[in-house]
Amino acid sequence: MSDSSKQLPVMADVLIKELLDRNKSSLATYTPPVRIKEIVAHMPPGQGMIFIVSCADARINPNEFLGLKHGEAQVIRNAGGRAMDAFRSLQVMGTIIPISLVVVVHHSDCGGLNTTDDEVRSKLSKRAPTHAHEVQDTVFGTFRDIGLDESIRQDVETIKNWAFLPQEAKVLGYAFDIETGIVREVI
Repeated sequence: MSDSSKQLPVMADVLIKELLDRNKSSLATYTPPVRIKEIVAHMPPGQGMIFIVSCADARINPNEFLGLKHGEAQVIRNAGGRAMDAFRSLQVMGTIIPISLVVVVHHSDCGGLNTTDDEVRSKLSKRAPTHAHEVQDTVFGTFRDIGLDESIRQDVETIKNWAFLPQEAKVLGYAFDIETGIVREVI
């Protein structure tokens, strides 16, 4: 084991301690959110909630770049903000709180734009050669080969074709430019 590999567990211990210390510091001003049953009980008939599907990239935060108020939208984040990984969350949350709008937001300089599925497969196979067969046919949803706008169009279309999407729900797609902060409509 290399020296840097030995340091990772120690560094992880330091990081989690820091996060837990921050939690303790935040308790003095913590206000619990509204209970989910209260949200559903007070929702006007025929009205649903906004669901945002966006990237898990720590550099971007849909709450910030869309100016969301606390509890205003359900935000589903995953690698690349891809629809394929958002369905389980949409299925569960969409049975608890009605879906009125799904907004797909991908961003510039995304990791998904900087790699391919083949590169991901190769790196994972090198990391765990005895498990390479487990990822040989996996679709990871990277989009260097198709570009930002096309990935958004594909995900909007995928969600529109989702069998469990309420008929009255709308699906839109946007691109967030990390350099300018501008959110641009794609579809």
